[in-house]
Amino acid sequence: MPRQALNSKTEGQHVMNALQLSLYSTPGEAEADWQQLRDAGYTSPYQSREWVTAWHETIGKALGIEAVVAVGRLDGKAVVVLPMGLERSAGIRTLSFLGHQYGNQNTGFWDRAFYANAAREEILPFLDEMCRRAGADLLALHNVPEIWHGRRHPLLVGTVTPSPSPVFVCYLPADFVPFFEETHSKSSRKNLLRKQRRLQAPGDYRVIKARTAEDIRRGLSAFLEQRAIRAGEAGIPNVFSGPEAQEFLSRLLNADAPANGNRPLDLWLLETGGAIRATYLCIEDAGTIYSYSNSIAHDDMLQNSPGVVLTKEIIEHACSAPGLVRLDLGLGEERYKTSWTEPFPLGDVLYAVTLKGAMKARFDAAIIRAKSAVRSSGRVWPLVRRLRKWKAGLSNKTPV
Repeated sequence: MPRQALNSKTEGQHVMNALQLSLYSTPGEAEADWQQLRDAGYTSPYQSREWVTAWHETIGKALGIEAVVAVGRLDGKAVVVLPMGLERSAGIRTLSFLGHQYGNQNTGFWDRAFYANAAREEILPFLDEMCRRAGADLLALHNVPEIWHGRRHPLLVGTVTPSPSPVFVCYLPADFVPFFEETHSKSSRKNLLRKQRRLQAPGDYRVIKARTAEDIRRGLSAFLEQRAIRAGEAGIPNVFSGPEAQEFLSRLLNADAPANGNRPLDLWLLETGGAIRATYLCIEDAGTIYSYSNSIAHDDMLQNSPGVVLTKEIIEHACSAPGLVRLDLGLGEERYKTSWTEPFPLGDVLYAVTLKGAMKARFDAAIIRAKSAVRSSGRVWPLVRRLRKWKAGLSNKTPV
C-alpha cells in the first residue's frame, strides 16, 4: 500500500472535511501548486521547490530518503503544500519535512486565507491521511514557529515539545544608524567600528554579495575551508564536509546563472588584504533576509571579528534595500545575534500513527527535552562547548 500511494498522483484525491489530499513522489510534479502559493501565499525559503529539490537530489538521495510532497486543495485550488520525506530506521518509518536537517525552520507553503482560518479539525484528518498513504509510523515536524503570520502555526498539533533552539528575528527600520544606536551601546559601537577600520587598513577591503561565477566559486571554497577549520578546532560536526552537502550548496548558489539572476541562496563575503576573511550564506525571500550559515578565517585578522563586521554590513544593506523589512539570523544563540535580534520559539511535533511510532515519539521527545535543557543552561552549555574544544585539541595533536 505505501509504495502504491507514492506513485505520483495515485489513489486520486481523498476528501477530508472538504480538504483534498494529493501525494507526489517528486517535487517537480507539484511545481504548479508551489508556484501558485509562492505568488499569493505565505512561504518559506526552506520549503521552496528549488531548495528541497536540490537537497533531495544530493543529500536526501545519499540518505535514502523518499520524497512525499503533500498538496491540500479546496475546490480544486491548492491551499497548502508540505514537502515531506520518508525515512526508515530500525523498522520505523518517519515522515518529516524534506531537508529539515539543513533548514532553520519549517512551515510549508500556505494560501493566506486558508492559513488564517485553518482549524485543528481540518488539519488533523489531513495529516492522518497523509501519514496513512505514505505508510508512516510517526510524523516528526521539527522547528515549526510557534507564532507565524500572526497566529499559532496550524501544524502544531498533538504532542508539541519546545525545540532546543529558537530563531533570532527582528523587523528592520529604513534607517540603519538609529537602529545601530538602539541595539548597541556606545562602547560596543566604537569597538565594532574600530575593528572594521583595522580590517580596512591592509587595503582592497570590500563587502559584496557575490554575483560573478568567479566570486561565487572563490567564496564557496573559502566558506568550506573555513568551516572545516572551525569544526576541527571547536570539536563540532561539520554538516558541509561531504560531497553531497557541497553539491547541495553549489546548486543553490548556481554560479553559472546570469549575474543579475535570482538564486535560491546568496553568498556574501568580506575580503581584505588579498584574502576572504569571512563569508555569509543568506536568502532574500518575501521581505525577509535569512542568515543561513557563515564562516570566518582563522588567521591574523581573526581578532578583528570579520564575521561580526560582515553581519553589520549585511544588516546595513538590508535596512536600505527595497522590500526587505525583516531580519532572521537563524537558529542558535550567539552574542552577535542577541545584540541585533530577539529570540522567537519553535516547536517540534511528534505525532504517532502506530504503536511503533508512539514508542519512537516518546524516545525522541526525551532527547529533545534533554537537548533543550543543556542549551538553556548557563552553566552546562558553556561546559559542553569547552569539552568539545578540549577533545578536538587532543585529536589534533600530532603524535611524536
